[in-house]
Amino acid sequence: MYLKVQGVSSFTNSAISSFGIAFVLAFFLIPLNIRIVQKLKLFDTVFVKEPKNVLKPTLGGLAIWFSVFSAIAFCYSLIQTTALVSLVIASLIVLIIGLREDIQELKFYQKLLGQIASAVIVVIVADIRFSSLYDLMGIGEVHISTSYLISIFTIIVITNAYNLIDGIDGLSGSVGLIASLFFGIWFFLNNEIGLASISLALAGALVAFLNYNWAPSKIFMGDTGSLFVGFFLSIGAIAFIDLNYSIRGSEFAFGGSVGTAVAVLIIPLADTLRVFIKRIARGKSPMHPDRTHTHHILLRLGCNHAQATGILVTVNVIFVLLALVLRNLSDTIVIPAIILTALALSTILDSIFRSAIEKRKEELREENRRGKAKGKVVTFEKNAG
Repeated sequence: MYLKVQGVSSFTNSAISSFGIAFVLAFFLIPLNIRIVQKLKLFDTVFVKEPKNVLKPTLGGLAIWFSVFSAIAFCYSLIQTTALVSLVIASLIVLIIGLREDIQELKFYQKLLGQIASAVIVVIVADIRFSSLYDLMGIGEVHISTSYLISIFTIIVITNAYNLIDGIDGLSGSVGLIASLFFGIWFFLNNEIGLASISLALAGALVAFLNYNWAPSKIFMGDTGSLFVGFFLSIGAIAFIDLNYSIRGSEFAFGGSVGTAVAVLIIPLADTLRVFIKRIARGKSPMHPDRTHTHHILLRLGCNHAQATGILVTVNVIFVLLALVLRNLSDTIVIPAIILTALALSTILDSIFRSAIEKRKEELREENRRGKAKGKVVTFEKNAG
């Protein structure tokens, strides 16, 4: 399993170099990416503050993908050929799906089939998968078919959850950077050369991307980038959980493998779960697009893109720190602690938002009372989260 290396003498140099190479390439390629997208008139509608929207160049994921794999190519001699080729093919499928979605919307089943194909390549060919249930509910080893199914399902969930948070300047890049740095540093400390180099290459590309994506952004990564980055983060999460469990008791191991990975990816996972529950409760399809994501709510509460991203990034860092504080405890404690904390924060946000809605309604009622004499009536259309 994992991206086993053929030699370890160049470990430190390859890991650090992969970050640097990806950063430099992305930094200089993204402006070219922007010019090409503008000439092709490929833009994405970005929600700013109701009812205002703006158009931004998209397809920033092309430069990220190229930069990451150019950096990974630097470590080619250190990584098993089969695993590396598998990742290239799988990520290329995901990239093409995202590119097609950005240019012309795909049907849901078409995107899903492509993601399943990519996940199958990673899980079965590269053998990056869950080898057990890690003593959750007292269950350890599982049949290999169960391992495949759970691993494929996890890749699809994380990939799409990350894709759904790509809605405001800087958010997806920042969340991806936190996760890729966490996984990259942890793999580095545990001498997993291939995984460390890949994670740090992704981190380097995202640092460069944020230079152009921070508010006011010049480009969005689009589905081309968010699906690819989410796909790689799902691979990092699975590898982290399985490896961390296998080295339990060692210096850099966490007591809760699953809980720690959830804490690192808490923003996309919690937001997606929250939105899906609310949509189903309203009788809508969980895939029905709307503006009920956490970042949309923060914008409606008066935050700009930078402020909303800053709040969510801070929350993400807090959860990572919580995982570090609980690093010696098992998943039976870590998972409930993470879930309860996320529920508490979500409840607080929803309460604040409901209060803001009621306050705005009262203001509009007062305006209507004053405006009746002039024949003017202001209406309120609820679009709450």
